[in-house]
Amino acid sequence: MRFPSASALRVFDAAARLGSFKAAAEELGVSPTAVSHQIRTLEEQLSLALFVRRTRRVELTEAGTRLAAATSVAFQQITDALEDLSHSERMLTVSTVPAFAALWLAPRLGAFEALNPDISVRVETSTALVDLARDRRVDLAIRYGCGDYVGLETMPLATETFGAFGAPDYVRSLTRLSDAALISTRWVSPALPAFTWADWAKAASEKQPETGLRQFDQEQEVIQAGLAGQGLILMSSLLVGDMVRRGWLEPYRPDIVLPGLTYTAVTTEAHAGVGKVRRFLSWIQEEASASE
Repeated sequence: MRFPSASALRVFDAAARLGSFKAAAEELGVSPTAVSHQIRTLEEQLSLALFVRRTRRVELTEAGTRLAAATSVAFQQITDALEDLSHSERMLTVSTVPAFAALWLAPRLGAFEALNPDISVRVETSTALVDLARDRRVDLAIRYGCGDYVGLETMPLATETFGAFGAPDYVRSLTRLSDAALISTRWVSPALPAFTWADWAKAASEKQPETGLRQFDQEQEVIQAGLAGQGLILMSSLLVGDMVRRGWLEPYRPDIVLPGLTYTAVTTEAHAGVGKVRRFLSWIQEEASASE
């Protein structure tokens, strides 16, 4: 049996759903005569009656009911797939570490979307590296540290420094480091160097307090403690930059900084040529330059 044409099946599906050749014609933008001709050709090809013709409506035969069940599912799947493909063209998926996403990227994404209303951004956060060559869902990643980016297109964004920060009233109450409660992130990645209060105190020629060191797993928790006036935090200048500019945090001994690591945007060669990726990279490079 020769397989029926897709157009004939589409016409049949519309007529079966709507129970009317006229209604099917209106939905498809063709004449009722064209619909009737397509249905009759399909019936002749299958050697089966698919409809019982009534005066103002049509009813499915048993064979028509079986075929309609199949075409309904098939055309819905095609419609869903086309919508997904169209959506994926508009969706930009960015992978990065949680702290950068929450503290730097999220507050700025509204500006990108205002400039690019045709692009929707999805941010996926993880401390594990995403294999961009294998996971094609991810358009680009923003990596932290001194990574090996062999085979990837790279764009350095910003290099941080580490300093001491606290709530303004807390910072102004201090005369020396040994009077402060010290708060920092617990570094757990063997691939990244740890930034410690011992390093900062040595650079500042100050004595650490013997007790009172508090650690959290996430930078966001450290920053919240600092905002609450619970002590001095050792933190990336890039991640707290917006809070310092707003006056929520203030540097303690701003002359003392520790060199930090670099945030780098990486993508595959194939993704680098895609318009939405190029536009995002151009935008984020400008934003990163402005925030350093």
